[in-house]
Amino acid sequence: MRFLFKTLAKLAFIVLVALGFYTIYLDSMLTKRFASERYEASAIVYARPLTLEPIKPLRPAQLIAELQQLRYRESASLSSSGTYRQVGQAVEIHRRPFDFPSGPAMAQRARVYFADGYVTNIESLPDGRMLGRFEIDPLVLGQITGANGEDRMLVGLERLPNLLIETLLLVEDRDFYHHAGVSLSSIGRAAMANLVAMDTVQGGSTLTQQLIKNLYLTREQTLWRKANEALMALIIDFRFSKNEILESYFNEIYFGQDGGRAIHGIGLASRYYFGKQVEELTAADIALLVGIIKGPSYYNPHRYPERVEARRDMILQLMYGQDLISQPTYLAAVEQQLVEPKSAQAGRTWAPHYLERVKTELGQLQIPKDWSKHGLRVFTYLNPIAQQAAERSISEQLARLSKDEQLQAATVIADHQQASIISMVGDRDRNQVGFNRATTAMRQVGSLIKPTIYAMALEQPATYRLGTVLQDEPIEWQEADGDIWRPENYDKEFVGPIMLYDALAQSRNLPAVRLGMEIGLPAVVDRLRSSGIDTPIQAVPALSLGAVELSPLQVTEMFGVMAEQGQFRPFATIQAITDHEGIEIYQRTIPAGRQVYDRGTSGLVNYGLRGVVNEGTGKQLAQLFGQNALAGKSGTTNDNRDSWFVAYDQRRLVTTWIGRDDNQPIGLTGATGALPVVAAIYSQIGVQPLHTNLAPGLEVTAFHPQTGQPIPLDCPQQRRFPAFPVKLPENMNCNGEQEEESWWQKIF
Repeated sequence: MRFLFKTLAKLAFIVLVALGFYTIYLDSMLTKRFASERYEASAIVYARPLTLEPIKPLRPAQLIAELQQLRYRESASLSSSGTYRQVGQAVEIHRRPFDFPSGPAMAQRARVYFADGYVTNIESLPDGRMLGRFEIDPLVLGQITGANGEDRMLVGLERLPNLLIETLLLVEDRDFYHHAGVSLSSIGRAAMANLVAMDTVQGGSTLTQQLIKNLYLTREQTLWRKANEALMALIIDFRFSKNEILESYFNEIYFGQDGGRAIHGIGLASRYYFGKQVEELTAADIALLVGIIKGPSYYNPHRYPERVEARRDMILQLMYGQDLISQPTYLAAVEQQLVEPKSAQAGRTWAPHYLERVKTELGQLQIPKDWSKHGLRVFTYLNPIAQQAAERSISEQLARLSKDEQLQAATVIADHQQASIISMVGDRDRNQVGFNRATTAMRQVGSLIKPTIYAMALEQPATYRLGTVLQDEPIEWQEADGDIWRPENYDKEFVGPIMLYDALAQSRNLPAVRLGMEIGLPAVVDRLRSSGIDTPIQAVPALSLGAVELSPLQVTEMFGVMAEQGQFRPFATIQAITDHEGIEIYQRTIPAGRQVYDRGTSGLVNYGLRGVVNEGTGKQLAQLFGQNALAGKSGTTNDNRDSWFVAYDQRRLVTTWIGRDDNQPIGLTGATGALPVVAAIYSQIGVQPLHTNLAPGLEVTAFHPQTGQPIPLDCPQQRRFPAFPVKLPENMNCNGEQEEESWWQKIF
């Protein structure tokens, strides 16, 4: 017995020493990991917050549509945030609290008045104070995960409702603030229940043990794992405060699947199941979320609503029994709908092609490499109204234009004043992820190149003006390999003398070719480079007819130069970045831009591009939206392989491409294919008409209709265009000729 006792004592000593060393190891490892590598947070990507201001173009139906996308609920009382109601031509909103890039904003009620498609006034409720602006929380576009692929929205403990904390502790760990990480009473109670049932029917794990299991251990049911879990829980409880552990639990706990992504943390679960922030959760919402924790797959409210409702109501009874909620609250909660029916969009990114561009830009910005420790909130320029308009227009118009299922399309909508991209669609199937034609499809642009050539010509006012007569006649050009190039017009005809303005408006090929040759193709290449084109460009004669491959995004930036008085600025999707606590990481300032053309020259080109819409290949837009409301340009490539149209108003620029990925003919020109898509987009987002004031340095000038010679303004037969000032001789007649002075005039 003495030998046995000594042996056991030695073994016990060895075990204790080993346990001590193991405990020291665990303490060192866990303390470091729990303090700095607790979990990985995702980057939450938002659309732009809708800012309401007087004189902002917006219709009540557009505002309500966006509120519904944000899962605001129609309510007669507006008693809770996240609700709205329409009262005549006004819309009343109870805004949710939200941390905007500029700072946090509390829940607030306001009434928005409309007239003639514009916001007229914004009134704070109930005090009636007039507001200069009112921001609404933005739509979540999706999440970008870090290296470990985990998706969560970090939430500080101070933001969680007390009712949520109290309910979780009531259901999962009533002694949380009184035990040391392991509850012997809970373990004993669970052991007795399991012994009676001869099966594992009850667990004795504390919240700390559950957190340890989720963070560091597997789910296998072995004594070693349970012992390891208990020891680790004791260490964590000793090293960290209860509030730190509880906050970690709320941010780590698993709440189920959204398609291919796992929902971790209360912040993401609140938004996924209810479209709310955690501050807005009701008693019924809280009971449901706490109920899901026990088994996210088993208690999936979308698949098993009956069992989930039973568990939620049981938890509500506990809450009522412990005086956490009142009887009226309890009765209202049990009548509340579990969750809204799962939409077809659930599990998919809201605007995948736009989000892909955001990811690209995010990789180009100087942000902390370890950003996943604190997470990111990425605020973009995406406009949900414009995005839905683009998606709907492509889907409907392609089905109308052709039965060819291989026909593809891409659209980019930009705010050229902010140099920002507000919408992007890279496939006729808006949910198709993969090849993003808006940024990656390199296609010949056809006549879209012509405004660059005409702008370079108009920079030489002594030689070229809008009224200058060009020649629309056959031309031959011997290329470097000896081949003869004979360009033609689309209609295979030649009209002879034609004014520069008409050649641009009607998109005649031969005048553009002649101008390109006279200006010099290397100079055209340099100017395209200045307009943001960084892909290969060959200085060949066919360049003057668009033999250069560009993406829709590159075309958008190129036309943004004209829309912004000759300035090039790269267009961006990201306007601000904070971490999950609202600390600013990045704030975009709109770049000053590079002057590619002077304002006078760009003003002349803009006048010509308004002519394209008023009376040229884009006149369908003028029929829909009025004269001078838009400027634009069509583009068609050889054998009708590509259909392009670009249009812009005072604020927004829309580029649309239609074609096939295999580059086969589609039988559509720019005016018959892409233009109807552009028209459908503007009919939904509205048009802010272009300002028609003359650019600085220009004045109205009369030109002879046949010769293009500047003539006096009082001549009966004339055409008027803006031009750089032209000083006419005093004796200039209406034929553009100087009349000889009589002997009497010479004397006097």
